[in-house]
Amino acid sequence: MSLFRSRFVTACQQLLALGAVLAVLTPAASLISLDVVRQPPAGSTVTGTDAGALSAYGRVARRSATLPVGAVDPVVREVSLTGTAAARAVAGGGERLVSRPEVVTGEGMVGVTWAHGADVDEDDLAIAARTLVDGEWSDWAALEYHEEHGPDPDSREGRLARPGTEPLYVGEVDRVQVRVVDSAGAAPADLRLAVIDPGTPTRTTSQRAALDTTDSTPAEPAARGGVTPEPQIFSRAQWGADERMRDKSSLRYYEVHAGFVHHTVNANDYSRDEVPGILRSIYAYHTKSRGWSDIGYNFLVDRFGRIWEGRFGGVDRPVVGAHTLGYNDYAFAMSAIGNFEQVKPSQAVVEAYGALFAWKLSLHGVDASSGQQQVGSKTFPAINGHRDAGSTACPGRYLYDRLGDIRTLAAAAQTGWEGRDLDSDLLGTPHPDVVARRTSDHRVVVIPTGGLTKVRKPVVDSTGWAAYDATLVSPDLTGDGRPDLLGRTGDGSVEVRVEGQVLRTATATRGHDLLAAPGDVDGDGLGDLVGRDAGTGRPTLFRGRGNGGFAAAAMSGDWRGYDLLAGVGDLDGDGVGDLVARDAAGSLWLLPRGGAGTPSLLVQGGPRYDAVTGSADWNGDGLVDLVVRREGGHAYVLPGRGDGTVGAARGPVKRLKGRGDLSGAGDLAGSAAPDLVSRRGDQMLVFAGTGTFDTGAVVETNVRAKGADLVLNAGDWDGDGQGDLIVRQRKNGAVKVRTGDGRGSFARAVKIGHDMGDVRMLEVVGDMTGDGWPDLMGQPVGGAMRIYPGRGVEPLGPSYQAHSAVSGTRQVGVGRWDGDGAPDTLVRRGDELLVYTGNGPGGLTGGRALSLDLSDYDLLTGVPDVTLGNRPDLVVRERGTGRLLLVESRANGFKAPRVIADGAEAYDLVD
Repeated sequence: MSLFRSRFVTACQQLLALGAVLAVLTPAASLISLDVVRQPPAGSTVTGTDAGALSAYGRVARRSATLPVGAVDPVVREVSLTGTAAARAVAGGGERLVSRPEVVTGEGMVGVTWAHGADVDEDDLAIAARTLVDGEWSDWAALEYHEEHGPDPDSREGRLARPGTEPLYVGEVDRVQVRVVDSAGAAPADLRLAVIDPGTPTRTTSQRAALDTTDSTPAEPAARGGVTPEPQIFSRAQWGADERMRDKSSLRYYEVHAGFVHHTVNANDYSRDEVPGILRSIYAYHTKSRGWSDIGYNFLVDRFGRIWEGRFGGVDRPVVGAHTLGYNDYAFAMSAIGNFEQVKPSQAVVEAYGALFAWKLSLHGVDASSGQQQVGSKTFPAINGHRDAGSTACPGRYLYDRLGDIRTLAAAAQTGWEGRDLDSDLLGTPHPDVVARRTSDHRVVVIPTGGLTKVRKPVVDSTGWAAYDATLVSPDLTGDGRPDLLGRTGDGSVEVRVEGQVLRTATATRGHDLLAAPGDVDGDGLGDLVGRDAGTGRPTLFRGRGNGGFAAAAMSGDWRGYDLLAGVGDLDGDGVGDLVARDAAGSLWLLPRGGAGTPSLLVQGGPRYDAVTGSADWNGDGLVDLVVRREGGHAYVLPGRGDGTVGAARGPVKRLKGRGDLSGAGDLAGSAAPDLVSRRGDQMLVFAGTGTFDTGAVVETNVRAKGADLVLNAGDWDGDGQGDLIVRQRKNGAVKVRTGDGRGSFARAVKIGHDMGDVRMLEVVGDMTGDGWPDLMGQPVGGAMRIYPGRGVEPLGPSYQAHSAVSGTRQVGVGRWDGDGAPDTLVRRGDELLVYTGNGPGGLTGGRALSLDLSDYDLLTGVPDVTLGNRPDLVVRERGTGRLLLVESRANGFKAPRVIADGAEAYDLVD
C-alpha cells in the first residue's frame, strides 16, 4: 500500500493508540510526571518515601525558635600560652604546655590559635581541654585541628589568618584548662587560648526561619517548572550576628560547582535554645581569634535539623567561604554542629543536608547526582565530605557514612532547569519569537520562528519508476482530493499511477519536452497539465478528465527560452494555478494562470536552481511558497507573498541534496505538513515535512512604542504561561511590563523599575536567581554589570553586581550557552562576540571570545533555541540588505548564517 492511500488507515491507528493512552492516564492526569528516576547509591538506606517527603526535616523546618532580638556582642578573652599563663614540660622529644585554669562566663566556648606561618603537622599536635564545675574537673576532651579548615592562603583573609583548633563548646562551667602536646619539638609560637562568651540577649522572641521564599517573595509562578524549593533557613540576624565584626571588604563571590559536608567538632548535647549562642561563639572565634573575615561556613545545621545562615553575602549567591582549603572559590559548605566522629546524625540532619544541597546546587546549575564536577584543579562529585578533599576526619565517620543518603535525597528533591531557560515565546508556540518596532509608525510587531524548515528521512512509497524520463506530482487528477504521481515516458506520454500501479497512460502529451502540473487551471475542479511542444516551443494545456486522461488545447506564447518548467500552485492569489519557468541565465519567471498570463520576473539570476516546486504553504502563513534546489547543493524555501512575488531564500533544507526529480504537492504522508517526493532509481521516495519553518507571517500587536528606547521580548515574565513585553521609556528611564495573551495582544503597562535610563545593555536573561522568575541584566554607566531580579508584575528586586569586568556595546541574552543550568549571556564588543557563562545568582564568569565575525551585522539578538537543539541561537540583521539571518550555535562556535526573513530594515528596534 502506498503512502498516498494509507493515510486514513494510519490516522485511525494513531487515534486508537491515543485513545488507549488517554484511557489509562485520564484517571490520574493530575499526577503524571516525566521525572528521571535516579537509583540510590550502593549502600543507601533511604527509601522512596524518605527521599520524596523529607519528613523528619519537614517536621522541624517550620517550627519556631527562641531567638535574640537584635545583635548580641560576644566577648572574646585571649590568654597567651607562651608566657606565665602556662606551665611547660619537656616530654620525650617534644614539648607539653598546660594552661592555668581560666574563668568561663556564659555558655562558654574555647579554642587555641598560634602564629601565622607556623609549620605545624596536625598529626604531631595534640590539644585538649577540661572544665571545672562545682569543684570537679572533667576528663580531657580533644580540640581538633585540621589544616584544611580555613581560607585559601592567597586570599585576603588567608594572608591574615592564624592557624588554630576548632572551637569547643563547654557550656555553663566555672573554669577551663587546656594542654598542648607537640610530639615533634617545640610547641608553635604565640600560642593563645581564646575563651568566648557568646553574650546574653537583652530580649528574646519566638520566630520561624526568616529566609523562606514562600514568605519573602511573590508567589512562585504556577506555570513555570524548574524551581527547586528553598528550605527554611534562619538568618544571621535571627542568631544575633553583629555585622560590625566581619571584614566587609573581604566579601567575594566566585563559582559553585559542588558542596562539602562538614562538622564543627564542638558539641553533641546542646539544647535548642543554646544554638544561637553557639553560632555567635563560632563567629567570634573565626573573626577575632582566627583573623578570618567572617564565619567560615556558608551554612550550619544543628542536631535538630534546623538550617542557619552562615557567612554573609546572600544564601542564594556563590559566596566564597573559609571551609575547604584549596576549593573555597568553587564550592560551598554546610557544617553540622556537633562531633559526628562520636555520635550518629539524626535523620532530620541528613534530610536537612539533602534539602539544602538540592536547592543550593540547583541555583548554580549543578545536578546533585553528578559524579564529575570540575572543582578547581580536580574533579569531585557534586556532594562530598570534607575528607574527600583533604587529609581530615571531617565530617566524622557517622556523618560521612550518610553521604550516599544525602546525595540520594538531594537528587530526588532537585528539579530540572527547564524553567530557568530564557523563554521568548509570545504566540504560544514551542519556538521563540522576534520582536521589532516598525520605523514608520512605531508599532511593535512579532515575527514568529518555527524551528527551521526540515524534512524527515525518506521512506519508499512505491517501486517501478526506473523506466521514466521524469516524474512529477499533481495536486489531484482523479477527483478524490489526494495528490497523484505521474511518470513521463521517452515519447512524452504520461502514466498516472495509483497505489503503485499504472491507472492510465495518456498519449495526448506526446511530443512535449517540458511538462508541469499547476493544479486546476480551467476551473472544473480537476487537475490539469501544461507542456511545451518540443518542435514549436508553444505551450499546450492538457485539461484533466478525472480518470487519468487529458484533452489537449493550444495556448499562445513562445517558451523556447526556457529549460525548466514547474507547477507551483496559486502563487499570485487569483485562484488559478501558476507555473514557474527557468531561462538560460538561471532567472526564474512566473507564468500566471497556468501559463496563460503575462510572464513576470520572479528571481533574477543568481544561484542556478535544478529543481523548482511549490503548491504548498511551508511557513504557516497561509500563502503558497516555492521550494528550490541549487545545482549541486541544498534545497531552500522562497516564501510566497501572495501577490506573485517571493522573499529571499530561507534554508538550507537538508536531505535533498543530490536527489533526482524533486516535486511537491501538499500533504502526501498524512501529517498535514507539506511533503516532497524524489525518485531514486526504481524507487519513489517521500520526504515528509515536519511542519516547522524559519519565520512566519508578521503578527501585528496593539502596542505603540513611540517614546521607548528599548523594547524587549520578556518571554513569560509573569508566570501565567503567556509571553510578555518589557518597554523602557526614553524620557524617565521607567521600565514597564506589558503582559501578553499569547495571540499578539498586550495589557496596559505596569511599572516595575524606575530611573534605569543609564543602564546600558539591558536585557532579559532568564532566571538567574533560581526563584522561578526571569531577570534583567544590564550595566549602569560607569558601573559593573548588575542583575535586576524579576518578580513578575511586582517591582524589580534590589540589584546586585554580576561581574565587574563585563564591557561591550550590546548584551545579548541567550539563555543557557554551556548547558549547565545557569543562564549565560553574550556581549558584543565591536565586531567581536564574547560569552560570559552564568553561575546562578552570582552572575557571570569568563569572557571568552567566540568565533563569529560581526562586521557584516548591525543588529544582534539572542533567542533561547529556535531549532530546539538544546543550545541558544542568534538572530542578526545584515548590513545593507536588512535581511534577518539565523546563526545556529554549537559547542565550539556557530554554523553558517541562514536567511530567515527579508526586509527587516523597516524596523528600528529588533529584539
